[in-house]
Amino acid sequence: MIARLAWRIIRIAIFAVLFTLFMVNFHEVGHTLVARALGDSSAHYVLVETTATSTCAGCNLYDSGRLGDAANIAVNFGGVLFTQLLCWTAILFMAVGNRRPFPSWALLTVAAITWLGDLVFQLAQGLIERVPAHLPRGPEMSYTDYTAVAWFARDATGIPATAWKLALLVGTVAYSSLLALAMRRAVRRRRQAAALASWSVHGPSA
Repeated sequence: MIARLAWRIIRIAIFAVLFTLFMVNFHEVGHTLVARALGDSSAHYVLVETTATSTCAGCNLYDSGRLGDAANIAVNFGGVLFTQLLCWTAILFMAVGNRRPFPSWALLTVAAITWLGDLVFQLAQGLIERVPAHLPRGPEMSYTDYTAVAWFARDATGIPATAWKLALLVGTVAYSSLLALAMRRAVRRRRQAAALASWSVHGPSA
């Protein structure tokens, strides 16, 4: 019993680490694809790049000077958008009810990491960091996602960055509530499907 529990914990931990590495890179590729879709053909993803002043490991580089404020906001939201596609895919597979090839523990791990490890992390980072008075624009740029979103939004509208940070907080809470509701329903459907499958095999319990 103890050995089985230990193996489950180890299995989840290994999967979580591997998936986190995948998610981080998938996040950055999302930025790149959105930038390219919006007209910046120079946007590219690099696994490792070292310059005289910095080292970039797994990041998106694009020319923010080629894009307007709205497009730059979309690019900096692009990473979270792509990881949330992974999250909703996990919820969809959970709702289908078939445990193979994706067991419940793996799907729940995917949903938890894409929510806490990316969405909540990006929000916390954006709330903590000070939005600068001026943000550099130009080629080979890579930004802190939500800090850049608040800056570009402030630049486009004149509304203070603090207001945009509050909007990001409220939006994240509302979205997280929707996500929790969807996951709850998906888990319920999977359990019902499992119970129905057990009944069809073994018949009603005495």
